[in-house]
Amino acid sequence: MKKTVACMVGVLVSAAALAGCSSSNSSEAGTSPSSTTTQAATTGEAKPANPGTGIIEATKMASCDTAPGKVTAKGTVTPPEGTKGVVKISVSWVDPKTSAVLARGEQTFKDPQAGKSIDWVATAEVTKPAAEIKCVLGATVL
Repeated sequence: MKKTVACMVGVLVSAAALAGCSSSNSSEAGTSPSSTTTQAATTGEAKPANPGTGIIEATKMASCDTAPGKVTAKGTVTPPEGTKGVVKISVSWVDPKTSAVLARGEQTFKDPQAGKSIDWVATAEVTKPAAEIKCVLGATVL
């Protein structure tokens, strides 16, 4: 009889322990309120990372070094009619296998004359080795 009572008590204790583990209230599950974080409301307005206007079609690259060390890219830009502001030319030296930017150079022109061709030069230094290096041109009016 003592064994039967001991077994029944053990079963009841186990059942009570299991009942305590499962909760029907979903607010008790998960993280406690003290560890909950909130995020500030957003306006829903998207802001571009680069607020400029692209003028790549008005930009030409005549040459670009692709060997490690000091590199230079040269070309021309002809600002379109109505261009006001700063024209920024950028060249990125990129490893095409990894898309890693190995170096970056730029030149800016403040309020250039629209319709008139301007020579530009961008220089940088490629310090990381790569099997192949490609030049990527960018041109923006800020």
